Amino acid sequence: MTSSEARLGLIGLGTMGRNLALNLADHDTPLAVWERDAELAATARVALPAATVWTDGPGALAAALPAPRAILLMVTAGPAVDAVIDALCPRLEPGDVILDGGNADARDTARRQAALAGTGIELIGLGVSGGEEGARFGPALMAGGNPDAWDRVAPALTAIAARTPAGEPCCALLGTGAAGHFVKTVHNGIEYAVMQILAEAYDLMRHGLAMTPDAIGDVFAAWNAGPLEGYLVEIAADVVRTRDDDGAPLLDKVADRAGQKGTGRWASLAALDYGVPAPTIAEAVFARAVSSRDDERRQLAGARPSPVELDVDDLEAAVHAATLAAFVQGFDLIAAADAAEGWSVDRAAVAGVWRAGCILRASLLDRLADAARTVPAGALLLRADALAAEMHSVLPGLRNTVAAAALSRFAVPAMGSALAWVDGMSRDRVPADFLQGLRDRFGAHRFERTDRPGSFHADWRGE
Repeated sequence: MTSSEARLGLIGLGTMGRNLALNLADHDTPLAVWERDAELAATARVALPAATVWTDGPGALAAALPAPRAILLMVTAGPAVDAVIDALCPRLEPGDVILDGGNADARDTARRQAALAGTGIELIGLGVSGGEEGARFGPALMAGGNPDAWDRVAPALTAIAARTPAGEPCCALLGTGAAGHFVKTVHNGIEYAVMQILAEAYDLMRHGLAMTPDAIGDVFAAWNAGPLEGYLVEIAADVVRTRDDDGAPLLDKVADRAGQKGTGRWASLAALDYGVPAPTIAEAVFARAVSSRDDERRQLAGARPSPVELDVDDLEAAVHAATLAAFVQGFDLIAAADAAEGWSVDRAAVAGVWRAGCILRASLLDRLADAARTVPAGALLLRADALAAEMHSVLPGLRNTVAAAALSRFAVPAMGSALAWVDGMSRDRVPADFLQGLRDRFGAHRFERTDRPGSFHADWRGE
């Protein structure tokens, strides 16, 4: 293959970039590539087809592609993306498209799109989910940007995407602007929450009910055969059953510290910025922060939690309810951002893209898509009758589980926040009247009344 035959450029051949390149090659998309790291380039060169066009920098890669060009960036989010775009732009022309396939902050994507406005060069933010295996054999792809630019690159990307059980590709332009990267950020925030919910369930079974790892694996496998079916529940069974070389449960030898790469924090900050209650996502991020304070936790540790009085059926219902709450919070966050930014995101389409290939793939997404088609645009998905009934059926189990955990001194921040969120969202009156009174008492911030319109100030000295 000559350089003129390459139809897509790809910069960044780490794990995700290399596997996407292999996937694209399998689907007959000729590539021109560049990787600055010599070791990564050597690994990729062995794996990629011999006809791949190898270049020695962004400028050379742009020169190797016929106009109009399409170049996919799979580089570390942050300054590296800006540096590559800056290196590319002098060699690009109006009509060329850059796709940023990293886990970028949507605010950075919006800034980069604004900087390119008027040049005729388009930037599409492309959320990629599915990990190494997904990238190689079928990821979920969440795009945001100019529809005309997307139409040019969509055939190659749709070809490599995962397929839903109904055969639909998990690849779509989800909105204009930075919609793709924002949806991917929310995806990861929900992912944090579901992982924390499953971790709390594991903790209660392993240390509260004294169940063996194999028995816990059986429970997770049984859950995966019902309404909780999903990739994370599926692999939870594998993780707890895994043994070390000496036959001991491997989890018992794993440090109880979990790191993070930032997307869960971005989702939590976005919830604060847009005024959306998404406490289960935020609590999952805080739980990782708690885990990182292991030295202080050891110093403060008192008596171990006591055995928990809990039925496994209630625990299943708790995981179900908390998972549903986390997803609804995430979709509510997408709706709020969309209303503020004007991206025109279809939440049913989001659920469809997540239905396969990505880490969140689960049967629940079909019910969420149905809810998104049922409720008014932007409304909370729990307003759909079917989803409200589903939550109502499992809420007692969540309540029993949170209560039992608290009485036995087990921390369940994700489950507890999900319960508080559902209880708060289903109250016709919450104590914000008291908050208004306090604010007006100490700062004359004024308050609203229920019996007449306007803004008021009162003498709150109790006389």
